[in-house]
Amino acid sequence: MNAWVVRIVSVLVLALAGFWLVTATEWADTEVSTPASGEAKKNRFYGAQAMLRELGMTVVKRDSLDVMPPAQARLVLGSSHWDMFPERGQRLRQWVEQGGHLVVPGYLVGGDQLEDWLPLVREKPPASEEKKETPEPKKKKRSSVPRLPDPSAKDADCRMVNEPETVPASFAGGRGYRVCTWWSPSRYRPADKQPPALWTATGSRGTEAIRVGVGRGTVTVMPWGLWHNDSLLRGDNALFAAAAVQARGGGEIWFVAEEAREPFMLWLWQRGWAALVVGMLALAVALWRAAVRFGPLAPSAGTHRRSMAEQVRGTAGFLHAHGANALHVAQLRALNESARRQLRGYALGDAAARAAAIAQATGLEPAMLARAMDEARARHAGAMAIDLEVLETARRRLDAHGPFMPRPSSSSSPSSSSS
Repeated sequence: MNAWVVRIVSVLVLALAGFWLVTATEWADTEVSTPASGEAKKNRFYGAQAMLRELGMTVVKRDSLDVMPPAQARLVLGSSHWDMFPERGQRLRQWVEQGGHLVVPGYLVGGDQLEDWLPLVREKPPASEEKKETPEPKKKKRSSVPRLPDPSAKDADCRMVNEPETVPASFAGGRGYRVCTWWSPSRYRPADKQPPALWTATGSRGTEAIRVGVGRGTVTVMPWGLWHNDSLLRGDNALFAAAAVQARGGGEIWFVAEEAREPFMLWLWQRGWAALVVGMLALAVALWRAAVRFGPLAPSAGTHRRSMAEQVRGTAGFLHAHGANALHVAQLRALNESARRQLRGYALGDAAARAAAIAQATGLEPAMLARAMDEARARHAGAMAIDLEVLETARRRLDAHGPFMPRPSSSSSPSSSSS
């Protein structure tokens, strides 16, 4: 019995929840635009170009205005930086005067390189567009009833434009167009003492599009937003765009909507790769030469000591061949070479100055060094040995770079023996 009660109560709760959901909510269809893909994602004029191809025209998409279109072609110019080079304005004028058909948005007409030769002047806004002070509307109370979205809000920028009877109609079907795009405050008319416009489209706010003759060519000023992919299929935008560019089968039309340039490093590599390679190699060599080496240029020579027997035999052979005085001369020459490397200005002094410099650097007695360095003094065997020891001691202390302090054993022995 209890189980049945639970089931009945559950069914009633679900029914009440469903009834509340149906009465308290509203279901409505919402349009969600499909994001662009492929070429349409990168090219905002892809739809217009595809349409013109279907009409039999040859469409050329350019990234810059470095080269002018052929004569009698159409040029849709939308780049804000097309006049970055001063000579382009003159080249564009010559191209139009020779029969070219130029199509530009209103915001480009005021540029320095177009304003000088276009026979157009700004049109004064109508009196209905002047700002008027209006009282602030009273705030209305919020209604508890949900407000449905206005279906015409998405077409708030749509308006009707017409070709006047004074100009030939673009198409046989009529002279009116429903244009859906943002409104441009820049409106133009032919300048004073200039021929009348070849084609115009006017609306409630004035002239929306105008075409004037320049030499053998034409210049058309039109709303720019209807060229974009998301606006081309709204209202009569496609038909109006075809009328503005004078679309004809077999014609050629160029689109220059940006001023793109090749990346600088890629352009530099393509133009001067040889110079870049040589420069990088030279830089690598310079860095390699200036870098810290991992080791010496050549392996260090190993240290080898001769045995005592070899030293004795070598010294005895030298004494036997040249005598004791030659051994003293060789020892003194070795000391002088070491002193020249270690002592500044050693070679410029006399014998006494040299002995004093060596004594100051090694800590030996100057008088003892002077006697040992005297080549003319006669020496017996004992004195020769003492002088050789003094000279060798001085040389070793110089090569060892100090601390040049005299050792009592080495200094006292020679001095006592020499006395």
